[in-house]
Amino acid sequence: MLEVSQALSLIKQETPAPQVITSKVGGSLVGSILAEDVTATEAVPAYRASIVDGYAVIAPEEGSSSAGIFPVASVSHATPGEIAPLKKGQIARITTGAPLPPGATSVVMVEDTVLKSTSEDGTEEKEVEIVASDVKSGENIREIGSDIESGSVILRKGDQISATGGELGLLVSVGKVEVRVYRRPVVGVLSTGDEIVQHDRPGPLRLGEVRDCNRPTIMAAVRGWGFEVIDLGIASDTSGSLEETLRAALRQVDVVITSGGVSMGELDLLKPTIERQLGGTIHFGRVAMKPGKPTTFATVPVKDNAGADVRKVVFSLPGNPASAIVTLHLFVLPSLHYASGVQPAGLPRVRVLLSHGIRLDMQRSEYHRAVVTVGKDGRLWAGSTGAQRSSMVGSLKSANALLCLPTGPWDKLGRGEEVEALLMGSIRSDL
Repeated sequence: MLEVSQALSLIKQETPAPQVITSKVGGSLVGSILAEDVTATEAVPAYRASIVDGYAVIAPEEGSSSAGIFPVASVSHATPGEIAPLKKGQIARITTGAPLPPGATSVVMVEDTVLKSTSEDGTEEKEVEIVASDVKSGENIREIGSDIESGSVILRKGDQISATGGELGLLVSVGKVEVRVYRRPVVGVLSTGDEIVQHDRPGPLRLGEVRDCNRPTIMAAVRGWGFEVIDLGIASDTSGSLEETLRAALRQVDVVITSGGVSMGELDLLKPTIERQLGGTIHFGRVAMKPGKPTTFATVPVKDNAGADVRKVVFSLPGNPASAIVTLHLFVLPSLHYASGVQPAGLPRVRVLLSHGIRLDMQRSEYHRAVVTVGKDGRLWAGSTGAQRSSMVGSLKSANALLCLPTGPWDKLGRGEEVEALLMGSIRSDL
């Protein structure tokens, strides 16, 4: 059996390198990783713009007062169009974001002015008094390129387009239509075993039947990570059926995730099918961990649509639901990250304090389902979700972390002791 660190090293080594594609700039880009630096081809703002609502003015020479009563020559709104130049002794009404009239050097906030007269019908300002006496050149103005200079690098290779909107906002603000990104692999999810039935099949289960918990759960998790998922259904426990299903799957997806069929039973056909029928390579088939010991990682050579030789990835996860989900997060997620350019790969790691004692396994490192919260002391505390048997899908309810519990000469960790945790979800707060 491999140690977990050795298994992760093999996954990094054997996962195919990310492919670079060109993508349109838009909402579908969220989650993608840039494959090259992005340079601004336009300045932002592209014109001298007002920061406030007020009046565009020509600032007086140093030592002179800017106060006085001035005629309002024009109005500049934040809409396209020609604007008449401003002459000395005139001012122009201006709104936030609007371009400055040619010749204007500053903007006086409306709060620093007093309306003195209007047109006869009262619809237009005629004269306005500026009460601020020390207006200086450049006040309340966004100069051309003050936010983004034309030719500057706005995003770097390796940056991720997040759902918060910042990166996408940068791209669209400078008029980028498309960018080069790493292609995200397409994932297929397959359940195996004659005992597995559709989770929504009506009627009670017959003796020996098990509802398919893993496939819907795995698909939901992978979609939540931002990857396209294809449902490959359920394959029966016959070599021919499994081979045919896997061959068809490898023609349409980059990564196949199966669950079940990887332990030592006589009907567990996945490993021999991958090696003998598909010509694949099993990089590891047993890992010294709890749960998830029979986790298998393989690559299979296939030809793409252009006839070129490529490798596809196969992860065969244990059939027990908790084992499948733990190994999905621990092993499959890093591989998907490597294949799509995400760094660092895998779940984020934090140090947490145990809120109660936990017994250790003396032979294998354990990935214990837990809930991590921010305590009233501002520190991260972790508590177990309860019984951890690998068949107990309920041990994943509310879990947002996996505690990395070591083996050792002692048999228990006490309350307040520090361990490493892998975060599967958002941290809760007791504050």
